[in-house]
Amino acid sequence: MPQRLEWAVELLDVRPDDQILEVGCGPGVAVGLVCQRLGRGSVTAIDRSRTAIERASARNAEHVAAGRARFACLELAAAGGLGQRFDKVFAVNVNLFWTREPSAEIEVLKGLLRSGATLLLCYEAPPGRPADRTVADVLKSHGFRTTTKSRSESLICVRATWRAGVSGRPTPGEG
Repeated sequence: MPQRLEWAVELLDVRPDDQILEVGCGPGVAVGLVCQRLGRGSVTAIDRSRTAIERASARNAEHVAAGRARFACLELAAAGGLGQRFDKVFAVNVNLFWTREPSAEIEVLKGLLRSGATLLLCYEAPPGRPADRTVADVLKSHGFRTTTKSRSESLICVRATWRAGVSGRPTPGEG
């Protein structure tokens, strides 16, 4: 079990009734960890790779049958069509948040998050790349409040909170 996935799910602080979205689920390992903590809640997982979705669905067939997990092959930019709002959204090692300007995807996320919801972006940053500041700065510029945690020099997680109806930048001292 990859340490980064265990840590991300731990930080996600899954509650039994949570509605959760995973962006870039890969083979579905984190979905299984989330489902173990859910009661009546559920997790929706998306990935742009059809192969990843097929593997994740097979790995989590029991959770799919129980209604705790569902999978969709699509990119984050198209996730607005899911027709649901989430309590928590997370992504592990999804580099679009720090390798390019993700404004379109962040706007989609705002539409998917309930007010006060948590966005958790965890990743193993390449050596010499200050990805934690890049991700936090991008999210702050879109009105999120952020905190950053690190488990090691390279394993980093940015937690962001979105308040619907609150626009603009955080007030001085927030972040």
